Amino acid sequence: MNPDDQKLAGLLAAWRLEPTVNAAFRPGVWARIEGLRREAKWSGYVRTHAVGCAALLVVVVGVGAWTGRERAKARVQVERAALVTSYVQGMDARAMLRP
Repeated sequence: MNPDDQKLAGLLAAWRLEPTVNAAFRPGVWARIEGLRREAKWSGYVRTHAVGCAALLVVVVGVGAWTGRERAKARVQVERAALVTSYVQGMDARAMLRP
């Protein structure tokens, strides 16, 4: 072992860490945990994730509007086909009653 390694080993052996004791550490941790637990409600979640919630809301409204439009178009087509069929059948000379 070279002298620098021996000197470093001696310094590391002599080094001691003495942390200061904080009496409010544990109550502070529990207060933070309780604070986070209170924010677990929907309003707190939406407040902390506002951009994502707004984007999701825009997507849901857009998909709902598009789906509603497509269903309305399909319904109009079905009703139009029924009206056209009824009109053509009503105009059929073979089906008309003679006075």
